[in-house]
Amino acid sequence: MAGSSDEICRGLGHERSCRLSNTTHTEVAPCLPLPSLPVFCGAPDRELRLFDEPSSSARSLDRPEIVAQASRIADLLRDTDISYLNLRGGVGPTPYICSEPLNLYTKVLQCNSDAFGYFIPGLVKEENCHDWVSEKNSFQQNVTIISHTQREYEEVIDHSNGNLTNETPSSVSSRKPKIKKKGSNDASFPKGPDSPELQDGIVGGFCEMLEDFCGRAETTNDDLDEGEGPSLPLADIKLLVNEIMSIRGKKILHLVPVDALVRLLNVLDRQIHQGQGLSIDENENSDSDIVSLVICALESTHASLAIMTHHDMPKQLYKEEIIERILDFSRHQIMESMLACDPSYRALHKPRENDIFDGDEDEEFDADVGPVGKRRRNFRSVKMKKSTGNKVTAAVYAIVQKLCTILGFMKDLLSIERLSDSCILQLVKTSFATFLADNIQLLQLKAINLICGVFASYEQHRNFLIDETFQLLWKLPFSKRAIRSYHLPDEEQRQIQMITALLIQLVQCSANLPKALGQTLDGNSILEVSVDANYPIKCHDAATEACCIFWTGVLQRFTAVKSQDVSELKVIMENLVMDLLTTLNLPEYPASALILEVLCVLLLQNAGLKSKDISARCMGIDLLGTVAARLKRDAVLRSSDKFWILLEVVGEHSDVSTNPRDVCSICLDGRGGKNLIVCQGCERCFHADCTGATGQEVLPRGWSCQLCLCKKQLTVLQSFCKSHCNVSASKNQTVTQSASEASDGITRLEVVQQMLLNYLQEAGSTDDGHLFARWFYLCLWYKDDPKAQEKFTYYIARLKSKAIVRDFGTISSLLTRESAKRISLALGQNNSFSRGFDKILYVLLASLRESSPVLRAKALRAVSVIVEADPEFLCEKNVQSAVEGRFCDSAISVREAALELVGRHIASHPDVGLKYFEKVAERIKDTGVSVRKRAIKIIRDMCTSNANFSESTNACIEIVSRVNDEETSIQDLVCKTFYEFWFEEPSGAQTQFAGDGSSVPLEVAKKTEQVVEVLRRMPNHQLLVTVIRRNLTLDFFPQSVKAVGINAVSLASVRRRCELMCKCLLERILQVDETINEEVEVRALPYVLALHAFCIVDPTLCAPASDPSQFVVTLQPYLKSQVDNRVVAQLLESIIFIIDVVLPLLRKPPTSVIEELEQDLKHMIVRHSFLTVVHACIRCLCSLSKIAGKGATLVEYLIQVFFKRLESLGADNKQQVGRSLFCLGLLVRYGNELMVTCDNHNLTALKSVSLLKNYLREEDFSIKVRSLQALGFVLIARPEYMLEKDIGKILEATLSSSSDARLKMQSLQNLYEYLLDTESQMETEHASNTVTHYPEETGQRVPVAAGAGDTNICGGIIQLYWSNILGRCLDANDQVRQSALKIVEVVLRQGLVHPITAVPYLIALETDPQEVNSKLAHHLLMNMNEKYPAFFESRLGDGLQMSFGFIQSLASFSVESSNQNKVPGNVKGKSDSSIFAHSRLGISRIYRLIRGNRVSRNKFMSSVVRKFDSGSSNQSFTPFLVYCTEILASLPFTLPDEPLYLIYTINRIIQVRAGALESEMKALCSRSLQGDATKISQENGVVQDMGALSICDSNHTEVAMMHAMNSIDSCGISREDLQKFQDACHAAIALQLLLKLKRHLKIVYNLNDARCQAFSPNEPLKSGETLSRQSIPFNINGTPISLPTTYKEMTEKYQDFKASLKEDTIDYSAYTANIKRKRPPPRSSRGGKSIRETGDDEEDDDDDGDWTSGSRRLSGGGQKSNGGRRTRQRL
Repeated sequence: MAGSSDEICRGLGHERSCRLSNTTHTEVAPCLPLPSLPVFCGAPDRELRLFDEPSSSARSLDRPEIVAQASRIADLLRDTDISYLNLRGGVGPTPYICSEPLNLYTKVLQCNSDAFGYFIPGLVKEENCHDWVSEKNSFQQNVTIISHTQREYEEVIDHSNGNLTNETPSSVSSRKPKIKKKGSNDASFPKGPDSPELQDGIVGGFCEMLEDFCGRAETTNDDLDEGEGPSLPLADIKLLVNEIMSIRGKKILHLVPVDALVRLLNVLDRQIHQGQGLSIDENENSDSDIVSLVICALESTHASLAIMTHHDMPKQLYKEEIIERILDFSRHQIMESMLACDPSYRALHKPRENDIFDGDEDEEFDADVGPVGKRRRNFRSVKMKKSTGNKVTAAVYAIVQKLCTILGFMKDLLSIERLSDSCILQLVKTSFATFLADNIQLLQLKAINLICGVFASYEQHRNFLIDETFQLLWKLPFSKRAIRSYHLPDEEQRQIQMITALLIQLVQCSANLPKALGQTLDGNSILEVSVDANYPIKCHDAATEACCIFWTGVLQRFTAVKSQDVSELKVIMENLVMDLLTTLNLPEYPASALILEVLCVLLLQNAGLKSKDISARCMGIDLLGTVAARLKRDAVLRSSDKFWILLEVVGEHSDVSTNPRDVCSICLDGRGGKNLIVCQGCERCFHADCTGATGQEVLPRGWSCQLCLCKKQLTVLQSFCKSHCNVSASKNQTVTQSASEASDGITRLEVVQQMLLNYLQEAGSTDDGHLFARWFYLCLWYKDDPKAQEKFTYYIARLKSKAIVRDFGTISSLLTRESAKRISLALGQNNSFSRGFDKILYVLLASLRESSPVLRAKALRAVSVIVEADPEFLCEKNVQSAVEGRFCDSAISVREAALELVGRHIASHPDVGLKYFEKVAERIKDTGVSVRKRAIKIIRDMCTSNANFSESTNACIEIVSRVNDEETSIQDLVCKTFYEFWFEEPSGAQTQFAGDGSSVPLEVAKKTEQVVEVLRRMPNHQLLVTVIRRNLTLDFFPQSVKAVGINAVSLASVRRRCELMCKCLLERILQVDETINEEVEVRALPYVLALHAFCIVDPTLCAPASDPSQFVVTLQPYLKSQVDNRVVAQLLESIIFIIDVVLPLLRKPPTSVIEELEQDLKHMIVRHSFLTVVHACIRCLCSLSKIAGKGATLVEYLIQVFFKRLESLGADNKQQVGRSLFCLGLLVRYGNELMVTCDNHNLTALKSVSLLKNYLREEDFSIKVRSLQALGFVLIARPEYMLEKDIGKILEATLSSSSDARLKMQSLQNLYEYLLDTESQMETEHASNTVTHYPEETGQRVPVAAGAGDTNICGGIIQLYWSNILGRCLDANDQVRQSALKIVEVVLRQGLVHPITAVPYLIALETDPQEVNSKLAHHLLMNMNEKYPAFFESRLGDGLQMSFGFIQSLASFSVESSNQNKVPGNVKGKSDSSIFAHSRLGISRIYRLIRGNRVSRNKFMSSVVRKFDSGSSNQSFTPFLVYCTEILASLPFTLPDEPLYLIYTINRIIQVRAGALESEMKALCSRSLQGDATKISQENGVVQDMGALSICDSNHTEVAMMHAMNSIDSCGISREDLQKFQDACHAAIALQLLLKLKRHLKIVYNLNDARCQAFSPNEPLKSGETLSRQSIPFNINGTPISLPTTYKEMTEKYQDFKASLKEDTIDYSAYTANIKRKRPPPRSSRGGKSIRETGDDEEDDDDDGDWTSGSRRLSGGGQKSNGGRRTRQRL
């Protein structure tokens, strides 16, 4: 057994040595199973060893057994490829120096004198045949680290020595342009076929060897059956294989007699039969006999296929049984190899130890097509076993390598012998199965070649192969999907999936290359190929059809799969597309573009964007976006590529003289110390290195560049085709003009195309992969060439140009791979796939308008991927229009995504930001918080990325407008943005100053100018004040920073910059004053306003420590201005304010300044016409008196002056009287603190009040308003006067609803200023609050309530007038409401009253059409709900009723102002539709506040529904119920629990009230009808017994009742009966409104009866439930709300109510928006068809029983059984 094992190991030595990864030739050489050659043969060791022996035991090279192999060594050296040595001309052979003469060297030279010679290979003739190849580089010892497997090296086994020689690699592994074998058809070393005598001798010797081999085999097995007996020795079979390959290599195998070959095949078939069904176990303890049998059978298979695949072999050799046995044995061994190499695959398909993997493997593989989940479960169990068997034996590797060789021969056999369909199908299934296992990448490569061979040779099986290809996608286990193990040629870091490589090669094979062109032909034979001129177009159509079949099957599978597997299949398709995009525009894979093009076409149709399946449409958008992005990226790369060859494609008519001189066309550099060579054709200059020539390679003088060489080649081809056409035409006596014209002129595009074809032909391997690629290119170009059919012969010649034009060019004329890729990319821009970008873009932009927000978001992401490839793409008009349209999308996520799309490219492309600025700025006011944030960030990036951004001022204005945003995070973002703009200290030293003598850095001066420019375009400085205040405190930093503590250095830095800005503003004011210009005030105003804003925040900024009085002294002269206009008034007001707040900070103000300032202020009080300036002057004058220590002397003097002036002025001088009243009131207000020390200060105040009371009695309205204003100033100084009765009456009168709007506004303004003044005093007194509030700061700010519980005089005053203030909150005048609401804000903030009293009014104000009022009311309600939720919820119902009264008053006011009359009986006539729209939005906002709390929202809905059961009979209450109904219908429900609870509450009301109310109305109708009808009948002389009506037919009864009613209508109705029925009718209208609301809810939210009945408010909420809402408006116009006045109307009301109850039994959830959007009109008794009316209760009960079913049945039999009340259980 040991000896047997040794023999097997020696037999497997070849396989062991070839288990290599991708290695270079020098790495391979030491590992080859060759004898180590001496140095003159290229060996690194001087000792020659035939076997792997240690060097210490090496023997002499002249041993007899070595010398005997001299002929074989000679043959080996003759066929040895030394191209990898990169030998150049001029390099001589290295002499061999040996210590002793070698007989071996002499013998080798005798056999072949050129054995040790070599030559420089060039571009020579194409090889004559495609020899058998077997892979040399296949595996490594550990299967888990196999890489680069398809970069294999091929080996040829020579008959003379049995060893291996290098040959050209296959197409999948071409790493660089290959160089032909030594001596192949070279003119210097001619190698022709052997002489006939020598051939006969070789064949004879081979026949003798066959005779001996067969004789020994037949002798051994004579007495045994087929398949029995001992196997031949492995060494003998391997020797036979070597001999067969040797004679095959000499191309004389077909000369061997047929009988000998048939006999040999029979012997080999017996050896194959002996190994059939056997397999090598995956463990190391395999039976050596089994291994020997399997290896012998594989070698026999190898030998048989080598014989069968030789050319011109007789048909007797192709026995069907032998071929089937070979296929069956090979399939079995492939399966066993898969099991042995992949442990996970073995665990899945061979779980039991004793299973025999025989002929049923197809069934096992078919079982793998099960559900995805099942395969994944199986794979989990595999992983646990994987670690137990991860080692693979050497024998398995040897078998796999031999199987690769066998698969290569099988591919050749397909084109020689037509196999049966069963054999083909079995072979294909086995080949596809190899993709299911790992660690056999080389075998998978051979399987790909085999499948492609079947695809090319057997057209009838193409659909089956394509079907199997996409079925393989689902068969692959989940863990093995997206494994990219196929290495692209010369793309070190780029791999694709094996199945993608298979798909690409199948499509390229489907181009149907003519068989004649696939063979080696000479030039004339090529042009004489009989092919139709339309054949290339048909080939292209066939490839397109193959792509359609594949993608159609994939997309159909996608739409048919279950929802849980959609994501997995989507990943599969995305991986396929990514692989195809990876190979796109690579020279070897032209089919990738066609495959992607067909996919895009299908996705644009019903399989994608037009599909009904939303997931298919989403996937289509994703894939189209990915493809379009790649097309855009390639287009950008192409447009920016300045490669000299590609310029030929662009400049078709450019002049050669425009080429730059003394500049290399490739690297575009000058000489740079390098020699420039000039092309003799185009006269372009090149560096020698750039052309690929080395320093030792001497270029000839007549050197031509690659472009010119290719052009010459095409010229020769064209001439050859033309001459061939002329010869053919002369033979046929026909010459066509078109043929001769077509041959004239070679376009530059054709030259570049041919360069790509030449690259593929030179760099390609010996297989037909690149031949198919070249043919595919030609078919593409042929289709796009309008004159192609006239040049068909020329296209065929271009395919085989090397066979026609031989020995063309030099080695330096080869294209580099990088150049070939750039050419392929450029040519790819001309194909139909690249031209389809516009169509894809159009569809994606159209998808932005889809109805589904999911699809719109997907389309937006797809467009964003394209923009990533080329941001300038956003500037295109159609793209800009589409993206800007999504800025206004209904979905917040889509709007945010659209902004994100633009925002990502603002910094890198400022021109994009400029185009989108206007639309982005609009989104700052968006309702979505995230959208507003993103818009602010985008605008910020626009400004920061471009220092010269033209819209920077507008950008700042837009951003600062959100500084008071309701979202605090946005407020912080705005302040942080301006911190970065203006207040952040820049990095680097500031050495440059703004101007001569200025101490302000230039950078600060620029920022200050920006602030002024922004302020110049703003209506006021309030927003700027907020920005400055928050930046001085840096309170917008994140909470994490605040928790640690804001850095004091940062605070000091901001303060320092603010001081510098103030100083810069002062300098600018002086500079403006120095200019000679009449509009000095106009130009100085923005700077003064900015300084005013800084002073409001912190006056110390204008009192620098170095010179505190600088600002006062500088600004004081401006008070002497004599100009009196609005601009100057605003300027003076700001200057006076600055002086007023800075003066108290001065320790010792200059006396001269004080005196001069006093005089200026007194003059302006008297002189200036603008009262705002007068106000500021009086306040500053009083402050100045306090600082100067002069007391109240000046104030008292001025008061007396105005007293005397008022006494002297008559009532006719209204303007002067009003001015004097205004000044008097201000002097009392601001001088009160100074006059406290005076004895007569009370007398002065009382006298002032008395005077103002007198002027309030004046008839002139302007004097009344002014005196009321002055009274307010006095009351601010003396608030105790407001508690007196006479003042109280005045205030109540001015705040009454009947008062004039101007008086109401002035009275409210007085209270508001009083509250602000009190608040300012309180904050000054409380040291804990360091923030000073000025009147200018107030706005719509809603700070946290402070001062709650204060019981000072302020609280008493407000409580005294609180009801009047609240009443003005609902005033018809907008400005009055706004003024009153501002007071409510301050009162609630200070906590002066109980907040519950304001809740109903605030709820009513939520419905205010004025946005400013509704927003402020909403803010106050939000704060109240957070602080006092119980108070808030308890007054919701009252607030709703008050809101109804409010909108009614607004509607009445609107009607009165427009002189329009109201429409009676219709609530829409009482409230304008726009007003109701505002009320609906307001109540919806309130509901959102409480929606998060289930108890709160249920309490709110219950309180509203209970109003329908209030029992009120007031007719004016009915419109309010209609209003409530519409409000409930418009609530923004988001959970199913909300509408279900509302329906539940409605059902409870209906259940309690409906039955009793129906009975009551029926009884009233019947009683009144009976009594009055009898009376009428007797009066007319007609006697009728109304009791008889009960037994009449129902139809007759109704007719009788209608006749009676018509008679009764003319008579009077008793007031008591009418009142009772009207009360019942009022209750019925309320229930009808509820029923209509209930029906609407069930339709809109698709709620069926079963769901409504199953609902219970006590059950916990179900997480994850969603609510879908249909867009169906709630129409309530058809509901009659008028009360009846006649018996006819009473009956109609009863019938209408009864019809409503009956309609309630319908399950309205079945209704849809498409079927029915409006409720049908209520059924009436007039037609006599719908309602049966009787005078008997029992008959009516029966009628009710017809429509009351299940849980809706009556709980009682009638009035008697339930005390006159009947209840119904309703849904």
